[in-house]
Amino acid sequence: MLVAGASGFVGRRLCPALAEAGHDVVAMTRHPESYAGVGEAVFGDVHDAGTLADALAGCEAAYYLVHSLASAEFERLDAEAAAAFGAAAAAAGVRRIVYLGGLGRDDDVLSPHLRSRREVEQLLGSGGVPVTTLRAGIVIGHGGLSWEMTRQLVERLPFMVTPRWVSTRTQPIAVSDVVRYLVQVLGVPETAGRPFEVGGPEVLRYSDMMRRVAAVEERPLLIFPVPLLSPRLSSHWLSLITDIDTKAGRSLVDSMVNEVVVDDDSLHRLIPFDRRDFDDAVQDALAEREASQDRPSGRFARLRGRLPMSLAHRVTVRHDESRDVVRRRRRVVAGTSVVGAALLAAGLSTKPGSRAFYATTLSVAALDAVGGLASGPLHLGWVQFQDRTVRRPVLTPIATGVAGFGFFYAAGLVVKHVPPLDRAVTSVLQFADEGEEPLVLLTALANAVGEEIFFRGAVYAAFGDSDPVLKTTAVYVLATVPTRNPALVLAAGAMGLLWALQRRASGGLQAPVLTHLIWSTLMVKYLPPLFRDLPRRR
Repeated sequence: MLVAGASGFVGRRLCPALAEAGHDVVAMTRHPESYAGVGEAVFGDVHDAGTLADALAGCEAAYYLVHSLASAEFERLDAEAAAAFGAAAAAAGVRRIVYLGGLGRDDDVLSPHLRSRREVEQLLGSGGVPVTTLRAGIVIGHGGLSWEMTRQLVERLPFMVTPRWVSTRTQPIAVSDVVRYLVQVLGVPETAGRPFEVGGPEVLRYSDMMRRVAAVEERPLLIFPVPLLSPRLSSHWLSLITDIDTKAGRSLVDSMVNEVVVDDDSLHRLIPFDRRDFDDAVQDALAEREASQDRPSGRFARLRGRLPMSLAHRVTVRHDESRDVVRRRRRVVAGTSVVGAALLAAGLSTKPGSRAFYATTLSVAALDAVGGLASGPLHLGWVQFQDRTVRRPVLTPIATGVAGFGFFYAAGLVVKHVPPLDRAVTSVLQFADEGEEPLVLLTALANAVGEEIFFRGAVYAAFGDSDPVLKTTAVYVLATVPTRNPALVLAAGAMGLLWALQRRASGGLQAPVLTHLIWSTLMVKYLPPLFRDLPRRR
């Protein structure tokens, strides 16, 4: 039995269940060398049709548990992948494909996500292999996208002003019950070539689900639905509060306007068993999450667990982007970089404290911010701690900003006694020393935000996976070269590398923005007085 998506949310549970039922399992993955689950790992990529024949060779049945929900082009990608997989399965002599799809009435106006799931059903069978489809709504289990969204909302917001979709009815099902159905359909000939609807024993509204989760976790929760939040606004709100990607969140929210309730329970009549009720499924998911956290015991160990992981550690995030988005990013980045460098050089050639200086410098900040925002989607990011919890980065980047300033202050104590370096530093600090402090600070903070939005946002994303840390830092340094000030170039190299590492570690902008703001504030406030006791060198 081949499982496409063996390392995914359902697949990593299905493989051991199939093996326990006596089947030989082939786990198809793009990274067989790192696969640690049950079954023989083989290379295969549903988006590369040429890799499928070898993976499917000798398989009697194939499970298709793949989707591209995190991509803006998921409908096209999923359609192409399903057609290729169906054709390859037919050529390999596979006798049945089993697919996990989505609930929703055919006569309803389905969301793009649910409509795509229906299309995949048809395309998988286009090669002639009978397809058994299990259509499910929300699947409750640790790591499931819809479940994680629900859990994180409940745990992070005791008070919610929610959109209208929270009143939509759904029929959640425990992931263990889904896996049980997936395994047992192979032994029931009547299930071949047919779609079936599966759900748990209870029909609930999304608001009811959140209240029940809160009750299980003994958390307070107040929900006030309002009709003002559109799906687009809801998805951005979800990506802000949870670690659900904006594109995936948008697809989920779009689907939540459709009622997903089982109308035909015929599969449960063919395969009867006691399904987990909602509260039990929630407790199972929470217990699995707790077990996977490997939380330290003891007071000292718990204290250590609250420390952040190193900058070398990366939180798993998915920010897949289409070719059009990448091309637009690169065009915007190129244009903004050239204009921004010229403006920066012009600003530092003006008289310190003059209107021209502030106008030019604030123009650079505005250009960076607009260029970064216009380039494409940006993300705030998350940071992981030693106890494996994931939170928005706040205290860690603030402490990093303080530490960064401490390093520069200590270096300043040395540099002020080295005339060539002192002249370079003094020529920059005079812009802070000779202006009005509130205006100087405002200008510095505006530039901090603008630079992070552009360099660690747009520029970083434009490089994709091709060494974005080093390349982003190089671009940041090159942007300061026109100033012809070695101190500024060195500072850009040191802090630019730190901010780029933060961007990589957290998958977003919040950490580097906060560090940059704290560092800039302290630099403007405390570094100029360090050099006032020496004659000004112009």
